[in-house]
Amino acid sequence: MMDIIELGVKHLCEDTLGYKISDAKTLNGEFYGSSLPIYKGKDEYQFYLYFKKETLNQFAKILLGIDELAEDELSDICKESANLAIGYAKNLLNERENNAYKMGTPEYLGRMQGFPVKLEEKRIYKIKNRTFQIGYKKA
Repeated sequence: MMDIIELGVKHLCEDTLGYKISDAKTLNGEFYGSSLPIYKGKDEYQFYLYFKKETLNQFAKILLGIDELAEDELSDICKESANLAIGYAKNLLNERENNAYKMGTPEYLGRMQGFPVKLEEKRIYKIKNRTFQIGYKKA
């Protein structure tokens, strides 16, 4: 599943935002998180995305033309980034499996230190020396 999600991440970063994406090894410090469920029948896959503030500001610069978001605006760009990446991946999954997948509503998890959720699988990415993490756990 993460290979398909990676296509969604690449679509967001490279095709939509115009940033070259690469793999990263570590991620630490303070993050802004969002989650978004995908359903296949009775199975639920909860995706978690963790962004540095600087990464979200890079996204906002391209998507909204704003150089720096106010603290209360970070939640919107965090959720929208999840919608764009996971939504694209869900569409790819549906092409392969005849519309078997449905997507829920993104939730803003707030600002945090570390990662409160143990993920089954995750990947860390870097754009313009700014990192973010995406992963999932089956609910």
